[in-house]
Parts: sequence; structure tokens; C-alpha cells
Amino acid sequence: MNPRIHGTALLAAALGLAACGPAPQPATTPDDAAPGPAPAGAQAEAQVRSQFRCGDLLVGALFDNAAQTLTLSLSGRRLQLPQAISASGARYADTSGNEFWNKGSTAMFTLDGTLQPECVETDEVSAWDQARDRGVVFRGLGTEPGWQVEVQGGDAPALHAQLDYGERRLDVVAARPLADEAGYAGTTADGAVVTLRIAKGACSDGMSDQTYPASVQLQVDDRHYQGCGAWLRD
Repeated sequence: MNPRIHGTALLAAALGLAACGPAPQPATTPDDAAPGPAPAGAQAEAQVRSQFRCGDLLVGALFDNAAQTLTLSLSGRRLQLPQAISASGARYADTSGNEFWNKGSTAMFTLDGTLQPECVETDEVSAWDQARDRGVVFRGLGTEPGWQVEVQGGDAPALHAQLDYGERRLDVVAARPLADEAGYAGTTADGAVVTLRIAKGACSDGMSDQTYPASVQLQVDDRHYQGCGAWLRD
């Protein structure tokens, strides 16, 4: 056989086999590649706000992932706890006996060294946090008979009070700060003289285990109401 003919036949056969094989696949570009998993924490929000119910106590929780702190608001108090080491969940604790150990929608909460009932995430917002969101700078309350007072911020603070389990309402449009102590005074549209005196220090309402950061005396004409309260602005 002529060698040139033989070589030509082999080349033709090789080309025929290549034509019958699978078509070559295009190179994968970075834009075509399937996305991998997002880096851990990439989707985490800088701050996450939630609410928990711990028995009768409603607790607001602000998780700051950047600062690694947790700010709790309860009964007018605010506690900021640094993140602490934990085997599981998110644990925050200080050196004063306060600890909040969050695992999913539940948490264990120790307040001033006392373990509280199990905390469960809730949509409820405490009256203290609601007042803070409305711009209230001070809130106070008392029992027997039940009463409460709120003071709005601003150059001319407005004072609103509900007395005798809500049967009587008072409004002072522009209360003035007291000159020699913390508090406010003013007169309602119908002439009632109102004085609110505030003293810093732990206060118990006498009806629960809750402790507030201030004691309050509300005087309306010749009637006196004793109770507890808290400043809602730092």
C-alpha cells in the first residue's frame, strides 16, 4: 500500500472518531459559577431588637452585634451587658449578678443575682418602652388606689396623670421644673395644683417583686400619692 494513502486514511479515521465524540464544554467563568455559602455572619444585622416575657416581667432587648453588647429595658431600668463566653446560644453578663442567656426564642435571665422565670419571645411591648417611644422623659406609678403619671420632654413639658384607677385624668399643659429638687409643678385648666417630686433610689411598688430606680410623690391639691418611677432618657 502506498504509505501516503495509508497515512491519509488514518487521519480521516481519527477525524471521524473526533466528530462522533462529545462536544467540548465551554470554560466556566466566575460569573457562571454557582454561588457558594455566604460567609458566617455576613447577613447578620448590626442591631436586632426583640421583646421577652419573663413571668410577669416584660423585657425589651437590643442586641448590638457590632459592639457585642445587649441592652435590656425593664420597669424603667436599662442594663447594658457585654457578651460573655458560652458553649451554646448567646450569653451576656456583667459583674453585678445580671445575666441573659438567649437560645432561640427563649432565654434564662438573672437579675441582680435572682433567677427570673423562663423568658419567652413575645410581640408585647412594655408600657415603659411604649412611653419612651412617645417621647416621655419620666414615668411614675402607684397602687391603692392605682395611679400613673407621665411627663413629656421639651421646653414646656406636658404632665399627664390618671388617678384612682383611671377615674380622674389631669393635664398640665406646661409644667415647670422644681427649683430645689427633681420634679415638676403646674396647674390644670380647671385650677388643680399639681406637684410631682422625684427622688433617685431603689423603690418597690409593694405589689410585685419589681424594683424601680426612683421614688415618686404626686400631690394634687391636698391629696398625696406615693409610688415609684424612672427617667426614660439618659
